[in-house]
Amino acid sequence: MVTGEDSKSSTGRTLTILTVITPSRYSGAERVSVYLAEGLGRRGHRVVFACKRNEELLDALKRRGIEAHALPISGKGNLMAPFLLAWFAEWIGADVIHTHLSTASLWGAVAGKVARIPSIASVHALNIRTCYTYSDMLATCSEGVREHMVRQGIPAERIEVMYNGLNPEQFEGIPSEREVREELELPWDAPVIGEVAHLSPRKGQMYLLEAVALLLERWPRLICLLVGEGEDRAALERRVRELGIEDHVRVMGYRSDARRIMQAMDVVVLPSVAIEGLGIALIEGAFLGKPVVGSDAPGIREALVDGSTGLLAPPGDARALSEAIGKILGNPEMAVEMGGRGRERAMAMFTLDHMVERAENLYRQLLRDNNIS
Repeated sequence: MVTGEDSKSSTGRTLTILTVITPSRYSGAERVSVYLAEGLGRRGHRVVFACKRNEELLDALKRRGIEAHALPISGKGNLMAPFLLAWFAEWIGADVIHTHLSTASLWGAVAGKVARIPSIASVHALNIRTCYTYSDMLATCSEGVREHMVRQGIPAERIEVMYNGLNPEQFEGIPSEREVREELELPWDAPVIGEVAHLSPRKGQMYLLEAVALLLERWPRLICLLVGEGEDRAALERRVRELGIEDHVRVMGYRSDARRIMQAMDVVVLPSVAIEGLGIALIEGAFLGKPVVGSDAPGIREALVDGSTGLLAPPGDARALSEAIGKILGNPEMAVEMGGRGRERAMAMFTLDHMVERAENLYRQLLRDNNIS
């Protein structure tokens, strides 16, 4: 296993990294790829993106001065994609091909074989191994995802863990909890909980709504904020009406200032029923010093420490979820301590600098393994 002590960012030549990603939206994995590219650029490396046309992603890259090319490489039936990527990788003089998500990892790895350029695939969730079979190295976002790939037959020696990292500076300058609540017209003394996630059945918002109905028996002024957009929005709004909790739930849609909204919460919740790769929203909550509650599942277990930085509840169990949230709401002193410990842990494990240094180490290990100086 490669560790942060195996090499330093100041050693070795600067690299040209071809990042390949074919997203349909600008969400978790896409943001991670952009943050990583930005951090690598600060260390002198050249990062070039090959992606399908996605205006939100392209705008994010342009704002950061990162080179990007929209290419016709999407679709698992697109047999021309690997050959186009191989040509493109050779044209820019890529040392390494770094892929994100399944289609990009399939075609990027094949392109690497064609062009004889080593490839590394970031695995952001509990994916099926098929699209990752040909990558020279896999970088999983958690130990849980690593174990999942090993169980599917990917050799353990080809898999490394690279935790997603966030820039702590993004959490500076956010107004205080009281100020944000005033902006949102939330009562200062009401308990506020919430979830920041794509609105889909896998993210468990339905169970959070049921938990809210139970929590109102003890906290009749409780407010729940749902931040995000997605295919489940209409169903969630219907469920709010069925439960009679319209005055206590705000379905806020997509917010570019989601972290600012998170600042208004007493507890940040991620009750996913499909297993998360890591649970980055809980880490964002930790950076803000918030206690967190998540599903007791791989990935999320690494985003928080049960009983120390937050609490776990069985997936799909609304009553257990309400009890975990209620335990924190009912003990303000414990909540503050959990939030403090969570922030310390996030600063120690989940920063952009840690992710960038880890990526550099993996790239250099990959080059050594392929006898490339």
